[in-house]
Amino acid sequence: MRKVKAAVAAATTFAAGMIALAPASPAAAATPTCDWVASYSGAWVPVYRTGTNVNCNLVQGTYGEAVRQLQTTLNKCYKAGLTVDKSFGPATRNALIKAQQAAGTPADGEYGPNTRKAIKHEPLSGSTNCVRVP
Repeated sequence: MRKVKAAVAAATTFAAGMIALAPASPAAAATPTCDWVASYSGAWVPVYRTGTNVNCNLVQGTYGEAVRQLQTTLNKCYKAGLTVDKSFGPATRNALIKAQQAAGTPADGEYGPNTRKAIKHEPLSGSTNCVRVP
């Protein structure tokens, strides 16, 4: 009987470990973190992998060139007054929420495909008007 209990305990521990190692849901894995900047439909936007995917996310805690672009956009198009430091901290999140509210999109403080389409972005050189992108 002890061997059976030990086998059941080992199997339960193994199964629990397998559950913990399961990958994220397909929906969560489908939208990568923005890690670069590219021109897209007349504006500079955060992208994933050097311009190949505009359907990407930025959230508090993210750091890099894509965040720098989001901060620049929020300053230029929404007068956010952010320090452009490439770090998506509380100030960037709060500024993004205000931009989302102004654009009429759900204000969750996260940049993703819906926010990309809703907010205005820094235009390419030569223009002073911020633009929406598809």
